[in-house]
Parts: sequence; C-alpha cells; structure tokens
Amino acid sequence: MTVCSFYLFWMDMINKLLNQFSFELDKVGHVPMDSGNLAIPVATMMDPTKEQVVDHSSWIVGYLLVLVAASIVSYMFTHIFKKLSFTFNFLDVPMREGHKLHTKATPLLGGAAMLSAWLTLIGVGLALVMSKSSFLPSEIKNSINGIKTTLPLIGVIAAGAVAIGVMGLFDDKKPMGWKFKMSLQAIICGLVVLYPKLQVFHVLNNTYISWFLTLFWFLFIINAFNFFDNMDGLAAGVAMIASGIFASIAILNEQFFVATLGLVTAGVAFGYYIHNSFPASIFMGDAGSHFLGYLLATQAVLTQYLNDSTETYAPVLIPLVVLAMPIFDTFAVVIIRLRKGLSPFKGDHNHVSHRFLRMGVSKKTAVALVHCITLILGLSAINLLFADLTGVIVTFIQIFFLLLVVTILHMKVNKEKSS
Repeated sequence: MTVCSFYLFWMDMINKLLNQFSFELDKVGHVPMDSGNLAIPVATMMDPTKEQVVDHSSWIVGYLLVLVAASIVSYMFTHIFKKLSFTFNFLDVPMREGHKLHTKATPLLGGAAMLSAWLTLIGVGLALVMSKSSFLPSEIKNSINGIKTTLPLIGVIAAGAVAIGVMGLFDDKKPMGWKFKMSLQAIICGLVVLYPKLQVFHVLNNTYISWFLTLFWFLFIINAFNFFDNMDGLAAGVAMIASGIFASIAILNEQFFVATLGLVTAGVAFGYYIHNSFPASIFMGDAGSHFLGYLLATQAVLTQYLNDSTETYAPVLIPLVVLAMPIFDTFAVVIIRLRKGLSPFKGDHNHVSHRFLRMGVSKKTAVALVHCITLILGLSAINLLFADLTGVIVTFIQIFFLLLVVTILHMKVNKEKSS
C-alpha cells in the first residue's frame, strides 16, 4: 500500500511538473497567491508590450547552465584561495582543541572563496543579461525589464553577504567573543531585513513584529549553520541540497530570481564541496558558514510557498523542514551543553554527525547519512506543495519518526559508550 501511494504521488508530481513547463502559459501574467514573499514569475518579467508566450525549455537550459557555471567557478576559486591561505598564513592550526578532528594545518579561506565566486557569478550574470548578448535566448532578453526591478534587492542581498562574510573572516583570523559576534550579526542582518521584500510574516500586519521575527530567523539559521560546520563536507553538502530544494520550489512557482539565486548558491557550495569532502584540503571557517547560513535564510524568506493550487497552509512550514537537520542539531547540542553546565557556544563532539561516528561508521559515512536525511526531508517538503490535509499529516508524521529514530539510535549508543 505504501509503495503504491509513493508511486502515485511521484507520478502525480511528474505530471504537474510537465504541465508547469508547458511551452505556453494558460494564464499570461498570472501571479500566485501572495504569501508575503517575493514572487517574480517568468510571465511578469516579460516585456508587457510584447506577446506573452514563454518557452520554458529555454529557462530550464538556463537554470542548468547557471548550476554548472557556479560549480566550475567555485571549484576554481577554491583552488586559488587554497594557495592564498598558505601565502598569507591563513590556516586553521589545531592547538589541542577538544572539538577539532583534524591534525594538521589546513587552509581556512574556503568561505572567502565561496563569497568571491558568488559575487563574480552574480556580477557577470547581470552584465551578460543587461548587455543583451546575442547568445541569450529571446525569452530571457524579453525579461530584462523585469530583471531590472530586482536590482535593488540584489544589491541589498549582496551587501549583506559581503558584510557577514567579512565579519566571519575576521573571526577566523582572531576569534571574537560570542556576545560581540552576535551583536555584529544582529546589526548586519537587522539592516538587511529593513528591506521590505526581505521580511516575512506580513500576515501579522505589523512592520516592527515582522522585522523582529525575520531578524530572529536570520540570526538563528546563521548560527545553526555555524554550529553545523563540524565535519568535512557536511555543511557544504547540506547547503547544496537545501538550496537545490528551494530553487526547485521557486522554479515550480516561476520565481526566476529566487530560482537563480538558489542554483548559484547550490553550485557554489558544490564547487567548494569537492575540495572540502573527506579528507578536506580546505575549511570554510566562520566566513563560509555565516555566508551560507545567510543565503539559506534569505532563500527561505524569498521563496513563495502558497499559490492557487495549494490545498493547505502547511507549505509555509517548508523552510523548517528543508533546514530541519541544522535546526535539530542546534537544539540537541545546546540542550546537551546546558545539561552539562557548559556554555551553548563551547564546541564539543555532540553534534549529529559526531554521534553517527560513535555508532561505528566512518566520517564519510556519517556525512553521507546526514546528507541523505536532508534530501529525504527536502523531498518531503516539496510534497507539502501538492498534498491535501491527509497528505500533510502523513508527511509530518514521517518526518517526526525519522528524527525520532535518529534520536533513539544516538541515545542508545551514548548509553552503551558511557557504560
């Protein structure tokens, strides 16, 4: 019965995807139901003076090119910054810290590499589009007027990315106290989310509450991802998967800008991941974890989850499902540290990945397990877009028991180790 339901669900999803990417829009200029997030459908980005017919195949090819280009550029930048780390002695040298697993000096400019690659891709991409290069498909050229409307938003996001990345870079060079670090995070993110389109919870109809809740979301995800960067390839892989899920949802809702942002982020994370997978030859440091956490928080806010075809309001919880692993990990380690009377910000080996290690698996397997769980959660999140109330309930029950199984296994291993 379960197999049949699973088969029917995916067949239904494939059918909807095929309809979504049909060659002509049935309703030109249709905008999905506003959920307080930025919606920039392909049709609304077209020149209103021209016939509104969209060849979605051009957009799909464009999305694939963006992903591949981002991966290649990030891979190259990471290789360059690996050498620069040795040149400028920007290395992570283990000084008998209990929470560090590596034993030799390792380049620490992975975050700077990803930030530089991301900025380069965004800049070159905008330059190509605005120049109306001859190789661009006509559908994308016709969207230039719409793309121009996103320039202020792109500027705000980029400024925040640079600020949070540079702050992390200083912290990598000379560690800051957690209070000072969080104060800087709050200032940077507080300024970023002043921009109306980067605020969520508009349903509350209160600008101050919306600003505060959005700021809390950014700070929480940035720090959760900072905690989550505790094993080779772990954080980069999760960022790649999560960004890919957000991009997929944006594509389904025809959010050109949000989809492109997600694919650039996924590609940048993947290009870096090749260098960072076990055994890592470079680390992202706080600069990288802050940068990726910031972009994931941004994508979660910008992606639209409700439209005319959604049957429930459950899709608004999609960001929590997509980012469930770093969120779950953060709550787990904070609770463990507080129960031991330790600071929540003191590094240890109680993260989900470390507890998989204590189960007897290798580092590569531990990371792969976390990535698989993240992918399962992400696919479950996409299911919420199409599910009715019964499907939503079943999906959340599955998510609950998946995380419960992980928790029980870890608790059992911890008890056996302690005894």
